[in-house]
Amino acid sequence: MTSRVVATAGHVDHGKSTLVRALTGMEPDRLAEERRRGLTIDLGFAWTRLASGVDLAFVDVPGHERFVTTMLAGAGPVPAVLVVVAADEGWMPQSAEHLDALDALGVERGLLVVTRCDLLDPEPAREDALAEIARSGLGEVGVVEVCATRGDGLDALRKALDGLVAAVPEPDPDADVRLWVDRAFTIRGAGTVVTGTLGAGTIRVGDELELGGRLVHVRGLQSLGEQADAVRGVSRVAVNLRGVAREAVARGDALVTPRSWIAPAEFDVALRGVRGAEPGRCRPR
Repeated sequence: MTSRVVATAGHVDHGKSTLVRALTGMEPDRLAEERRRGLTIDLGFAWTRLASGVDLAFVDVPGHERFVTTMLAGAGPVPAVLVVVAADEGWMPQSAEHLDALDALGVERGLLVVTRCDLLDPEPAREDALAEIARSGLGEVGVVEVCATRGDGLDALRKALDGLVAAVPEPDPDADVRLWVDRAFTIRGAGTVVTGTLGAGTIRVGDELELGGRLVHVRGLQSLGEQADAVRGVSRVAVNLRGVAREAVARGDALVTPRSWIAPAEFDVALRGVRGAEPGRCRPR
């Protein structure tokens, strides 16, 4: 079976997690605090099988402005996105902020989902969102209107998702591996596990990879909850590393093919304003 990965994006409380839950039957909010507060504060993961047979994984990101860095960690390696806008609130500040982030990350494929269509006519929110998205790197996108709590529009959304992921170019299975770590944790009896979205290349059990300048060995692999001998991009991957302390790895580290990537000592940065922001000055800290 083929697998693909998409991320959610959009303003806080516009129904991203509710949508993922309705599509997959899985709970993307892993933390008790998230379920208690009804607010996504960390990355969530869920998956489903589409009618085409493609296994589609979702990286569900927080929408609150305080968690933009967490959103970047989840959306950065993902080739396609669901931009979620609620019909009863329309385009909002974090909608714009997430769209700017996707633009900067170079994400070029997406789908607009207008949620909570039972509460208000979705047309104003849809038209505003399409106009904003058209000015970004996503360009012209498809749109589906849903009420996730009632199941309205979910079949149309699944069909649109099949079309979205089919348009994503097949990644090179022989490419050098670069897996950005978005979670790291310990499993008793197994040791340290890191997870991330593998964009291209292939990881195999027994491979030697590089992490933070040191060589590490792949003890085991999982993808979408299943053990695997090898996993290729694009996939959600959990990698069990032999002899690596949990404290030695953190979100934002990269697991890479040895001697294939250059770690720069200096880099150039180009700054540009975000949509709707007042012009200002950057001051060195």
